[in-house]
Amino acid sequence: MKLSYSKLKLALLKEISIFPLVVFRIAFGLLLCFSLFRFMYNGWIEDCYTTPLFHFTYQYFNWVTPFETSIMYFIVSVCGLSALFIGLGFLYRISTIVFFLSFTYLELIEKSWYLNHYYFVSLVAFLLICVPAHRRFSLDSRIKSDLQLNTVPNWTIVILKLQLCCVYFFGGIAKLNSDWLLNAQPLKIWLKARVDLPILGSLFEYDITPYLFSWSGMLYDLIIPFLLWTKKTRPIAYVFVVFFHVITYALFNIGMFPWLMIFGSLIFITKQEWQVINNKLFNFQPSKVIQFKNYKTKGFVIPMIIIFFSFQFLFPFRHHLLTDNVFWTENGFRFSWHVMVMEKNGYTEFTVINNDTNERWVEYPSQTLSTIQKKQMSFQPDMIWQYAQFLKEKYTNKEVTNCSIYVTSKVALNGRFSQTFINPKTDLVSLKSVDEIYNYIVPLKD
Repeated sequence: MKLSYSKLKLALLKEISIFPLVVFRIAFGLLLCFSLFRFMYNGWIEDCYTTPLFHFTYQYFNWVTPFETSIMYFIVSVCGLSALFIGLGFLYRISTIVFFLSFTYLELIEKSWYLNHYYFVSLVAFLLICVPAHRRFSLDSRIKSDLQLNTVPNWTIVILKLQLCCVYFFGGIAKLNSDWLLNAQPLKIWLKARVDLPILGSLFEYDITPYLFSWSGMLYDLIIPFLLWTKKTRPIAYVFVVFFHVITYALFNIGMFPWLMIFGSLIFITKQEWQVINNKLFNFQPSKVIQFKNYKTKGFVIPMIIIFFSFQFLFPFRHHLLTDNVFWTENGFRFSWHVMVMEKNGYTEFTVINNDTNERWVEYPSQTLSTIQKKQMSFQPDMIWQYAQFLKEKYTNKEVTNCSIYVTSKVALNGRFSQTFINPKTDLVSLKSVDEIYNYIVPLKD
């Protein structure tokens, strides 16, 4: 064990070119800067943060709430500018900390807007705080020339590679289920809806097409990390990355995720490979840097890397301890890289009963929630429980202090008929914590 740790430490401390780290920093910063200012331009600050009367917060983070509209525009602007500064390598350490805190704050405000790549961005931003990605081709190194380095310890690049591989590998594992492989669901639904596309659309009319997409998608996710990591297969692997994500972007409305993976995968391309590309296409000659000293790695860094990625490798499997069908119950679904693996729709209405007067009435979520909040809440148990607590507080303020709240819920998963989701006899007010709601989910019937 001691010998293995010594070999691991030696491999992680090995000095390699800083160039892949610099390329990743520039691509990540500029892409996120564009994305955040696009977020403002499209009016999503109002849609996500300031217009809704109620927000679905994450467990243990119910204290994270939005400010008024002008302040939210300021926060998103600061987040976007800090991303730009990361790309430029200006005030790098401060910029990465500001970006990580502001982006994660924005992410935690509203659960219904959860996306895997938002989680990925927060993790990458945290890792960028820890690495010297500004020590070459940056404004910081221009201003203070003694910052410049030619090489960095291997761990500074390995941690970003591993984080990106988590997205792929666990995304592939999530596809190892009968719906995806044996029934080609949900791709059978999604591709049939895109038959109007030029060229490709006609292929989606064939029954075999969704099966080919399902199996190739699963194999791609499981194999591509190893192909990118291997020198001999890396060039063709990156071609696959570009092809796969461009097709994904064309077919599905999933925002910046494909571009994050395309540009993020640049971390695997070594300086020597960049030199070959440069000699063939650009013939750019960068100035040479004399490196007087190596970047010093603190003694606690390697143990912290082991702890961090042990968590990253184990946490996505937690749903096996929590539920027998994570796609139905969604207990442990978030933060586990379940990327585009199900099509789920639901309907909910809530019945409120005043136990003192026996008066009852129906609450429709559309009266309070935005379209995306209503849609996401309709098939996510924890959000159904949260909305019931909101209704309880609403009527307590109206002096209805003794009430019961029941939900009528129907959910359809991956092309199945709509089924009762939460036991309609369950008084949601009586459930003291969000974890209890999972005990009242009606089992899925195939």
